[in-house]
Amino acid sequence: MVGLAVLAHAPLASALVSCAGHVVGHSPDVMALDVMPGDCAQDCAERIASELSKANLGDGILVMTDLPGASPCNIAAGAAKLLEEQGIAVIVLGGASASMLIKAINYRHLSLPELALKAQAGAVQSITRIDSQHA
Repeated sequence: MVGLAVLAHAPLASALVSCAGHVVGHSPDVMALDVMPGDCAQDCAERIASELSKANLGDGILVMTDLPGASPCNIAAGAAKLLEEQGIAVIVLGGASASMLIKAINYRHLSLPELALKAQAGAVQSITRIDSQHA
């Protein structure tokens, strides 16, 4: 099974994991790593890689970050590189949302590449206009 982690600006990672647990009705077994102000990729990558390695359930790790190009994303990319050097497969997706995370939870039995595609689709499919003119 693929391990799941959310790495985002504090407190978003914890909030997304909590939200997912509320929606799916159980503890989703997802690692939440909140990035604090001042954390940067050069200083945090090794520590985060060590934490993320604990999420590996044998089939790699899908890491979801909030803002592509921001500190959590850069930290995740650096940590992923370190983990891949250790033989642990990692895919990092930016633009984390509750929909992306819930899709990942529901399909974590897939291979890591297939799961990444499902999670991306879950995020994209949830972007929709909802109001009286388009209901």
